[in-house]
Amino acid sequence: MQRRTILLAGAGAAAASALPGMALAQAKSMATAAATKPAEAYGPLRLLVPAAQGSGWDQTARAMASSLQASKLVEQVEFEYKPGKGGVPGLAYFVEKYAGQPGTLMVGGMVMLGAIALNRATVDMRRVTPIARLTASSLVVIVPKNSPLRSQADLNAKLKTAPASIRFGGGSAGGVDHMLMGMMGRALEVPPANLSYQPFAGGGELLTAMGKGELDVGITGFSEAKQALDSGAVRALAISSRADSDGIRSLRSQGVATDISNWRGLFAPPGLDPAQIQKHIRLSAALNASPAWVAELKKNRWSNAYTSGAPFAELVETEQTTARVVLHLLKLG
Repeated sequence: MQRRTILLAGAGAAAASALPGMALAQAKSMATAAATKPAEAYGPLRLLVPAAQGSGWDQTARAMASSLQASKLVEQVEFEYKPGKGGVPGLAYFVEKYAGQPGTLMVGGMVMLGAIALNRATVDMRRVTPIARLTASSLVVIVPKNSPLRSQADLNAKLKTAPASIRFGGGSAGGVDHMLMGMMGRALEVPPANLSYQPFAGGGELLTAMGKGELDVGITGFSEAKQALDSGAVRALAISSRADSDGIRSLRSQGVATDISNWRGLFAPPGLDPAQIQKHIRLSAALNASPAWVAELKKNRWSNAYTSGAPFAELVETEQTTARVVLHLLKLG
C-alpha cells in the first residue's frame, strides 16, 4: 500500500455510501435535492485508487485533486493505492476498511466491471454507492515505432492468418482493453482461443514492455498513450471511437466493426447516510462545473460524461450486465 498526501487550498470533503436496499425513488429524490443545493466547504478527502501509480485511474484522481485545489473546494487530498486485478482487490479493501467513513471516495470505472465479471468477485458494485461518472475516453491500438505492422490493415491481415503470433497487451484481465482485443477478434472472425493477451497494472508498465520488445500490439487509453505517441516511441493504428478522432482513424473506418469507450467515476463506501451521500454528489457537481476541471478534460482529451446519483447507479448496473455478456461471448470469463 502506498500513500501520498497533497495539501490543497480550501476546506473539505465528506462522504459516500452504499445503501443496497435504497428505493430507486428515494435515490432519485436525493440526487435532485443534491443538484439544487450549492456546494459547501469540505474537509480532508482521501481518494482510493485501486490501481498502480501512473494508471488511468491515477491520472483521473490527480486531475480531480488538482481541480479541487484550484477551485478551493477541498482542504487536503490523500491518495492511497491498492493495485491489482482490475481493481477487484481494491474494491474489497475499500468496502471493508472504509465502511461508514465519510472522508473517502474510490475512483473506478468500466475496467472494474469487466474485472468483477472475469474474476467472479464476491464483492461487487452493489456494495458501494455510485456518486458520479466524470469522464469517458477512447482506447488506442498502438505498436512500437519500429513495428512491421504499419497500419490497422496490416494487423487485420495478421489476425486473420496468424493470430496466435501476435502478443497483445493492455490493462487488467477482463478490463476494457482486454474486451476490445476480443471484440476486434470477433469482428474479424478470429476464435478467442487464438488470441494472446498480457495484462498490466497500468499504462506505464505496458509502454515499458512495448519499449523492450515484449509485445507486438498494445491497447490503452488515449490519454495514457499520448506522451509516448507525441514522442514517437509508439504509433497508433486505430482508435476505438465510432468515428475518426484526434487524428487517428477509427477501427470501424478500417474494416473492424466495433467500438467501445472507457468511463471513470467516483464511488462511496457503504454505511453512509443520505445526507452524506448528497454532500458527495454536490462536491462532484461543483468539481464538474469548475473551470479547472474543464481545463483538465481538454488537456487529457477526456469527454465530459458527468452523470450523478440514481441515473449513474442505473448506468453502472446496466454496464455490469454488458461486461458479463461481452466476456461470456468472447469466452474471456
